[in-house]
Amino acid sequence: MDSQPISDADAGRLTWFEKTWQGFCRLVVRVFYRRFEVVGRENLPAGQGTILCANHVNALADAVVLQAATTKAIRPLARSGLFDNPVLKPILGLIGAVPIYRRGDPGADVSNNKDTFSRCYELLAEGETLIIFPEGQSHDVPRLMTLKTGAARLALETTRVTGRQPALIPVGLTFPEKGQFRSSVLVQFGKPIEFAHSGEEADEQRVIELTERIRKGLEALTLNAESWEEVNLITRLERFFAFRHGKYRQRNLQQRLRAQQRLIDAQRLLREYEPDRVRALMIQLKQFEKICRYCGVKDYQLNIEYKPTLIVLYILRAIWMTLVVFPVVMWGVINSYLPYQLTKRLAGNFAKGTNQSDTANMVLGLLFFSIFWLLQSYLVYHYFGLMWMTLYILTLIASSVVALMVRGELRRIRENARVFLLFLRRRDLKTYLRQKRQELEQELARMVRIANRLSHH
Repeated sequence: MDSQPISDADAGRLTWFEKTWQGFCRLVVRVFYRRFEVVGRENLPAGQGTILCANHVNALADAVVLQAATTKAIRPLARSGLFDNPVLKPILGLIGAVPIYRRGDPGADVSNNKDTFSRCYELLAEGETLIIFPEGQSHDVPRLMTLKTGAARLALETTRVTGRQPALIPVGLTFPEKGQFRSSVLVQFGKPIEFAHSGEEADEQRVIELTERIRKGLEALTLNAESWEEVNLITRLERFFAFRHGKYRQRNLQQRLRAQQRLIDAQRLLREYEPDRVRALMIQLKQFEKICRYCGVKDYQLNIEYKPTLIVLYILRAIWMTLVVFPVVMWGVINSYLPYQLTKRLAGNFAKGTNQSDTANMVLGLLFFSIFWLLQSYLVYHYFGLMWMTLYILTLIASSVVALMVRGELRRIRENARVFLLFLRRRDLKTYLRQKRQELEQELARMVRIANRLSHH
């Protein structure tokens, strides 16, 4: 992950609440996501007003992730209805959020947007950073929605009113396993979008042209599949290719996204010009995956060579995990079981779609864990005193961190042990699966060569 620290200049301009808010956002993101990668932070200018134009796929979680990824205080442009929420209103005020009044929102008066834009001009002239989601609303589709023109109008009007051109930065937010706890998130800051235009163009034409440049900038940083079925297929193909070369675990999220973008372009060409071969390949891939699922074998396990040294190391690791790490994890699980289950079960009721799942989990998790951990700490203090409460809190935090770090590790140890014993009993099975995978690899390689030829025609 890009881990560029906050610069002295940025840190000096932050208020106490902004520093606290940034730390809080980073903590939430670190807890909720197993992998958090930031790319292109060097594209954010210093000392210049900046408009971050991001795709909007995860409701309020998008703003939290963006703040965790940036080194400056950011001012989100949020729909006016959020300011009516008694919980969100004071937070939005403290972080300097600016209300946007949209047609169709209950009680929204779009004439108030005049004051909104005036406030934005002031902030950008002062070198502040704004977030705007040009799609207008959060959504569940795996591609960009039609962009509104507000970001382009804001950039052009700021230049006209203040005489200072803000930086217009596209930001791609990618959640490969959206809605899953301890999943991944990739934040990509693109290159600033050029404002260059013909002086003879009408204002409206300039807005349309700049909006189109924003769209192209965002498309380069996002997956843009036609359907979730296509996303599932492309993810499987990308993983298959990566395992073939033994590089899946070494690839970062940006490399995976770029590989998936290339695969989307290739499979669209092939579906148009070689539909029969594509269908045959998909049948072959599904059959291979079906056999692997039936046997309980994952693709990466076919690459493992069970040498004596590896087996000894594996046994030692299993003993260490079972005797030392597992008891620590169990202490964290016992103390966190109730708030975790409440969050897990109730989040689905509050989220109206997968684009709201992360937000619901973050909000409910923060609420339930705070309540239960404070109550548990108070009970220890009440019955055993201050020293035991302090010790309890320290062990609670430590065991919870360890539980997050090794989440799923014990399950993987059991799976790998079972597969090892399976291959020990059925030596022919591993050979058979490798042969089937090799046949798939050869056909995939032929399809890639065909797609490359088609792309150059």
